[in-house]
Amino acid sequence: MADSSNTNDSTNLTPNKARLSRLIQPSSRWGMVYQDSRHNRRSRYLLRLNRKLRRELSRLQNGNGHPTETDLIFRQNFLALPDPILIWRRDEQGEIRLMLFNQAAVEMSLGRIKDFTGITVEDFFSHEPQVSEIIYQVFRTGKPKRIETLTRLRTTGEEKWVQADYVRLSHRYLLNIIRDITHQKLKQQAEEEQRSKIELLRQAMTAFTSVLNLRQVLSQVMEYLKMLIPYDRAFLFLADKDELEIAAAAGFANNDDYIGRRISARNPQFEAINRNRYPLYLDDAELYRPFQELGDLNCGKAWLGIPMLGHGQVIGYLSIYNANSSVYGGNEAELGQTFANQAAIAIENARLFQQVQQYAITDGLTGFYNRRYFYELAEIEMRRSQRYGGDLSLVMIDIDLFKNVNDRLGHTAGDQVLMRLSQCLRSQIRASDSIGRYGGEEFVILLPETNVQNALEVAERLRRSAEECTTFVGHTAIQVTISLGVAQMDEDCLNVDDLFHRADRALYLAKQNGRNRVCAWQAYLRQ
Repeated sequence: MADSSNTNDSTNLTPNKARLSRLIQPSSRWGMVYQDSRHNRRSRYLLRLNRKLRRELSRLQNGNGHPTETDLIFRQNFLALPDPILIWRRDEQGEIRLMLFNQAAVEMSLGRIKDFTGITVEDFFSHEPQVSEIIYQVFRTGKPKRIETLTRLRTTGEEKWVQADYVRLSHRYLLNIIRDITHQKLKQQAEEEQRSKIELLRQAMTAFTSVLNLRQVLSQVMEYLKMLIPYDRAFLFLADKDELEIAAAAGFANNDDYIGRRISARNPQFEAINRNRYPLYLDDAELYRPFQELGDLNCGKAWLGIPMLGHGQVIGYLSIYNANSSVYGGNEAELGQTFANQAAIAIENARLFQQVQQYAITDGLTGFYNRRYFYELAEIEMRRSQRYGGDLSLVMIDIDLFKNVNDRLGHTAGDQVLMRLSQCLRSQIRASDSIGRYGGEEFVILLPETNVQNALEVAERLRRSAEECTTFVGHTAIQVTISLGVAQMDEDCLNVDDLFHRADRALYLAKQNGRNRVCAWQAYLRQ
């Protein structure tokens, strides 16, 4: 295998013996690049090769061999190394060509490396010119070089992660050791991705526990979900008795169009999730016939459904869609369940906090704002109206002769009348209006952007609604009437107390005039 043109290189061997000796020492940084293998069998094999090389070198140094570079280069010990090896040769003109390769290189290239014998380094690495530059650099400096890179093999076109060592043996020859580290890199990437997912889960848990506002929690759930499990569209359903409500949506032109939408709990997605209580996934939900009844809520190919468990019960589920098929599997299901468990706790906490907040500002019997909170709302609305010059009116209501109901039928019946009447009153006002329970049988309604004439119309509508409202206690039908006083804020109305006082005086007038009527405040009622 020796090349006759190499005989003139023999005189260059002696200056390089010390360098080559260092190359094959067990402590060498570069010569035995494989000695750090985690496989003991491979390590023992390499150590045996090391000892054989050192014996050969000793023989050459003592004159027991032919001191030519080619004799040493072509020793089968080099060529039998388990990792692919390429030998590059630089000729008198300075061109570097592929001279030789070992059996491992043949196997790695599926035999195609043989077709590249004699090719220049520039042509061999035409797709990676930086590699040919490294080889020239090592030839110039004599300093070994190691790189790790994702490369597409010239011989097979296969993409692999490789670790490549470049070691100059002499000014003519360079050893190129290639190690396929694709498996290690993919494992490393998987571990890094897993660490990233764990960190995202930690961040999500921190974010969930930092807020108690339900809307904010839902927004964070959808945001972190997308980072953990990429999706194109997703819904968060919360169970409410026999229905499911869309509490959050993402990936649509207008997500708010879906929020608040309700569907029956007897749908194929929820029934399957509630039955299994474990994540489910489909390669193509569009082709799954049972899901077709969901209409526009079945909005993608790959689907992942994740139950949200609270106190052992399914409180809702995440419905995740991807425009591509076969995207989700066991890994996403396991990760999604861990995430959903934490999200469910955060949602439950936010809902409980919301309930506590609601109890603190509402009347337990009617569901209206309590007197303290209603007063705070009135102050806010008054300041806003004063700043922007808008109208603001207040209606004060009192049930006529309500004491007779309590005395005749008892306080339980009286409570039922209050609850039924509150439903009738609420049905007659706008969402922007605020209604509160001011006292035992007194109510107040705040009407933003409403002058006294319009407020009187609202009050009359309320009076008629109450008059037609019937409460059944057993077989007894109870009807009551109400009296209403209306007042509008003006430049003489300096604060909320003034507005309440005016409405109260108008209500007193309605009572004095025979009850079951509406009266507006007039200046003569000031006293």
